[in-house]
Amino acid sequence: MLEIASKMRTLCFPPRCVNCRTEIGQSKIRQNQYRGNHATSLHQFDRLTSLLESHWCDRCFPSLVHQDLATCWTCGAQLNQQSPLGRRCALCFKKNFRFTRAISLGNYQGQLQQLVIRMKNQHDEPLTIQLGNLLANQLIDSELFNNVDLITAVPTHWWRRLKRGFQAAEMIAETIAHGVDRQFRPEILKCQRSTKKQGTLASTARQKNVQNAFSVNRSTSLQGVNVLLIDDVMTSGATVNEISRILLRSGVEKVYVGVIARGARVS
Repeated sequence: MLEIASKMRTLCFPPRCVNCRTEIGQSKIRQNQYRGNHATSLHQFDRLTSLLESHWCDRCFPSLVHQDLATCWTCGAQLNQQSPLGRRCALCFKKNFRFTRAISLGNYQGQLQQLVIRMKNQHDEPLTIQLGNLLANQLIDSELFNNVDLITAVPTHWWRRLKRGFQAAEMIAETIAHGVDRQFRPEILKCQRSTKKQGTLASTARQKNVQNAFSVNRSTSLQGVNVLLIDDVMTSGATVNEISRILLRSGVEKVYVGVIARGARVS
């Protein structure tokens, strides 16, 4: 009966792309291409694959999955060519990152930039969830999540959260935790003072802006665990680096970072 009801809903309300809102057709070209590229990592995650197939159209999906671009192993920036600096790129090789590795869907530009702005400003929960599913698959493909014990999100100060009524990073983190079957622990971090928006500051002021702005819940034992820290955008990396610092000081073994977009401009 439930299957019949589901088919009836699909017939009356055909699925539409979460980005462009066009009706999603029955073509399997996109699906087969993606499965071909990710056959090894996705065979045990058919639920995630199904969600991607039913929420993105054949035009929007390929523009968000760039298989032909090189990626910096450390900071997650997409590059036009492999970096000669090994696991670092020109954007991050001088930075003292405390986290081990960062993964992103892509650079903060083009269609991905538009989606992130829409996600943050319009409180588009279906879009946020599907971007989370895309990042979950990116993490699966990188095999990074095999080393992760729990997942948390960059916290927002209570006053900003009250005004916005929405925490994109937390929703993304919860979506990923459900997708890759890991603990979601938002309570381990707290933003203890209000900060200025990082995007409005010069790069030299960003570290000072977030210094000592976050704390770790003292009642939580984090000794020896590996944490995946989720945010929507990473530009200079000051915020996730500061949180990584306090997590490591609290006994965490390694911190990994996952973001929807990496604020990097690559020529």
